[in-house]
Formats: sequence, C-alpha cells, structure tokens
Amino acid sequence: MIAALAELFASLPGPRLRDTCPDAHLGSSPRRARTLRLYLMKASRYADDGRLMQFRWGVIPGNTLSVMSGLARAWSASRPQIDLQLVVWDELVDAVLDAPTITSIVAAAAADGVDLLIGLVGVQTGEYPRARDLALQFRRHGVAVAMGGFHVSSDPATRTFLQSAGITWVSGEAEDTFAPLLDDFLARRMQTSYAPTGGIRSKTGLGTIQVPSVATAPLPAIELRYLRRFFNRRFATIDTSRGCPFVCSFCAVKNVMGRSVRARDPQRVVEWVRHACDEHGIHTLLVVDDDLYRSPTWEAVLTGVAALRRSGRSISLFLQADVEAADGHDQAQRFVEKAAAAGCYQVFMGFESLEPANLIALRKHQNRTVEDRRGLSDLERAADDLRRRYRRVVSRWHAAGVGVHCGYMLGLPGDRVGCGSRAARELADLGVDIVSFFAATPLPGTEDHQSALADGSLVTNDWNFFDTTHFVRRHAVLSRSELEHEYRAAYRTFYSARRIAWSATTLHRVAGLSWSSRAGMLAQQLYYGYASRRGWHPMLGGIGRRPSSERRRAIDDEQARAIYLADCGSSPATREPTAGIVSIASTSSAHAQAKLSPMRS
Repeated sequence: MIAALAELFASLPGPRLRDTCPDAHLGSSPRRARTLRLYLMKASRYADDGRLMQFRWGVIPGNTLSVMSGLARAWSASRPQIDLQLVVWDELVDAVLDAPTITSIVAAAAADGVDLLIGLVGVQTGEYPRARDLALQFRRHGVAVAMGGFHVSSDPATRTFLQSAGITWVSGEAEDTFAPLLDDFLARRMQTSYAPTGGIRSKTGLGTIQVPSVATAPLPAIELRYLRRFFNRRFATIDTSRGCPFVCSFCAVKNVMGRSVRARDPQRVVEWVRHACDEHGIHTLLVVDDDLYRSPTWEAVLTGVAALRRSGRSISLFLQADVEAADGHDQAQRFVEKAAAAGCYQVFMGFESLEPANLIALRKHQNRTVEDRRGLSDLERAADDLRRRYRRVVSRWHAAGVGVHCGYMLGLPGDRVGCGSRAARELADLGVDIVSFFAATPLPGTEDHQSALADGSLVTNDWNFFDTTHFVRRHAVLSRSELEHEYRAAYRTFYSARRIAWSATTLHRVAGLSWSSRAGMLAQQLYYGYASRRGWHPMLGGIGRRPSSERRRAIDDEQARAIYLADCGSSPATREPTAGIVSIASTSSAHAQAKLSPMRS
C-alpha cells in the first residue's frame, strides 16, 4: 500500500517551471525615484547523499517567511517614496538557487537599476550549511546579504564567521530590527549586526535577553503565490504569541524568544483570520505559538475564531499546547472546549518520552505528575502514573472531537534496545493519532548543547546533521547504528501498513473525533507513512522529491569561504565532501575541544 501511494505521488503532475521561479514577474519600476528589490529566502538543506532537498509540493508553509513579508510590506507602506519589489523564495519548493540562478538575480537587478538586498531568514541549524553557501555566493557578486534565524541567534561562532565574510547577522526576533536594517541599507550604512534593543527583558534558560513587544506588530502577510507551492493551498500559518515559560533543556525557543510569553492584540488576530478566510480562501491555519495555552490572550483568540465559524466561515485550526492544557482544573477544560468550538481538528503536544527519568533529564517537568514532581512516587509507579496521565489527556481531546499529534524523542539517556518500536506500540495503545519521532539533538544555544560540549559526547560538529533526524551525541548504551535502527523501527511500527489500512478503511474511526479531524488524521497517516519510508522526516520534507543537480561542496565555514569567495566561481570543486567530516570554525575553547573528525558512534 505504501509503495502504491509513493507511485501515486510521483505520478502527479509537477508545477510549471515558471511557477517555481518566484521573481519571474519582476521588471524595472520607473514610477518612483528609488526601488528596493528585497529577496526573503528560506534555504533548503543537504540530504545525506549531498544533494539538495527539493519537493514538488510542500506540506507546512514557513511562518518566518510570512512574518518577514508582513514586516516588509508594513515598512513599505510607511515609506511611499520607495518602491518595494518583494520576492519570497522557499528553496524547498521553489526553484533551486544554483550558481546560474544567483548570477541571473544579480544581473537582472543591475539591468533594472534597482537596489538589491538578500535576506536569508528563519535559518535553522540543519539548514545553516546551505544558507551559508548561498550567502557567500551572493557576497562574491558584491550583493548585500543579511541572515537571521534560530541558529544565527544561538551560535556565537557562526556570527563571528558571518561578520568576517561581510554578511550581516540578525539575532532574535525582527520586529525592532528589520525596518532599521532596510533604512540603513538604502542609506548605504548597513551595520554588521542587528539585535533587539527595545521591548522587555526576558529570562531564558541561560540568562536574560531583550525581546520586542508584539501586541501591535505587523501581522504575517499572505503570499498566495507561495502558498500555491503547497499540497493544501488553503493552508497558512499565524503566530498569536511568542515565548515559552518552561525550561526544557533541549529547546531553543526559550533562549531565543524568552520565557516571557508576549501576545498579539487578539482583536487584530481575529480580524486577520477573517480577512484570510474571506479574501484569500484560507480555511486551515497552523497556529505556531509554541504553547497557545500559555498565551495571555488564548481565550479571546479562540472565542473570536469560534464567532467567525458561527457566522458561516469554514475555519480549521491546528494548535500546539502542553499536556496540562487538557488535564485537571477548570481552565484546562475551558481551553479544550474553546479550542474545539474554534475549529481545532488537531493538537500537537510534546510527550517526548514515556519514561519519567528521561523527562527529568530533559527538565520537562510539566509532563510529570504532581506526585512524581514532589518525590512521592517510585520509578515504577511514576511511569504508570505518567501513562495514565497521557491516556487521560488523549481521551479528553478526543471527547472534544480533536485529534492528538504528539512529539516523541529517541536517543534519551534511559533508552535501550527496542525503545523505538515499544514506544510506537504504547503510543498507539494510548490512543495517539499521529506521532512525530525525533532524534534527541543538542541544538546550539541550549543546555543540552552546553553539556554535550562539556562532556565531549558530540560525535560531529557538522551542522547539517543537527536536524533532529540524526544522532549527533554519543549514547551511554546504544551505538549510533542501534539508535538509527530504533528511529526507523518507531516510524515503521506506528505507521505500519496494517495501521494505515485500518485508518483508510474506517476513515480513522475513533470515538469522539469530528469528521474534519478524522479526515485530517487519515491524510496525515498516509503522508507520514509515505514520507518516513521515502527517507525524510514528514515535518521537514514534502511530497514528490524533485531531482536536483545541486550538491554540497563544503563542510565547514572556512572550506566554504575558500570555495565560494576565493575561487571566484571559476570552476566547480572536484572534491565532494564526505558525510560526517567536521571542522566547524570556532573561536571558543569549548568548540575547539569538541572539534572532531569523522562522525563516530
């Protein structure tokens, strides 16, 4: 069945070539004295075979692109003397940014007499090698480049390298820095770095940072050309709040966005949803708040969206919340009811593990029972109580008609042989509809990364592998090959042919689920089974991988500098990098101690 599904997806007609090139409509703009051609680019990433990952259709639009597009359009509206030509380019689903394409972008800007600025946005750690390679190629042409995202915000060594290569780095959220950056660029005084200076001071897991207020900040822009690159063209994203109050050791959110949860004006959010539905035909929204339940405005937002639904609009929501949002007190019950009334068909929760000892190691205390947190339970009882709690939470969401999607990590300290398939079976028994399995990854800027540097347990410093699908930290008991086996076994067990066949033949008949939720869970069961067997993480890939001739040429920063800046592009490199070779440039002694050669078990 899975093979037949893969053949079906592969046989579907792909997009027209013109549709994959986001700047095909551009030309000179003589209406005003000054034209800024701004490219907001989301880099793809290199697969294990060194080729670039690209797909006919995406699955989840990038929220960062939408947010940055909204900021750019708000900036343009306040500066009528500037003609903004905005190009949103997601390399995962749009045309590949190979050397000829980059050359043509630069040449077209020169021919049209416009100012050209490249913004590489939302760069995650696993995407950084590709983003860096693109930035260096544009710099070789003398084009101004700015780069931001979680990785740039979290890794000082990366920022040092970017600055040395003439690439402006942007740290943290962009609401307070993007407009000054654009103004400085046009005034020919763009700085080497930008970071938030206003807003409020917020605690993180490691100290404090400055974060902007977002109450009246511009809302994300809906770029219809971009959304057409996704399988569900009526699907968009919105963030109603930022930050997370918890202290999970693996999570970078609290260290980049802070632990103080800041919310947008709920009336503006609801009006944005109405406009997206009425004017753009958007019917499904992923609310990307790290934990909507912790937002101070969740009730106003959900009440407003429920009113839109009662007025006849078809709106469905995919939310993220913590386990406590459906367990216990009156506020939790009200949250579940309000979410269901607002059209929530799926909720994502980070279960992370079924073992209390692993949750303690992750500092994921909010998942543990009160008795366990107080030290009143032994390990066996705590494990039983945790499973009962998860089952209770799943049942309450199901009773409200909402499907349950959980995140689960493998490679944690307490994991042993058989942990992948065993977790998959237990999660299915608990009633979970969809599971996203992840490799435990010590991302830069997190406490886990600091501890991995301190104890020397990193097996590679090649950022390309820090994508939550590779095991980059040595495990005390399991070898890397054993961890990879458990990861594959988890997906194959949960998304077995038998389970998917049941979901398909019964239309995912689970007691309590609404029809929209059942349809959504069935579609995701099919997609997750397809993607996991084709070799990419369902949340990081798409449908129908496109062949790409673009290959990885550099592993570390200095190798990339030598290839993309020193050789002036005269000829392609003859040596292809070997997967796992590591030499991330660093000025810190901790990084120097962790500098390793090949990826090892």
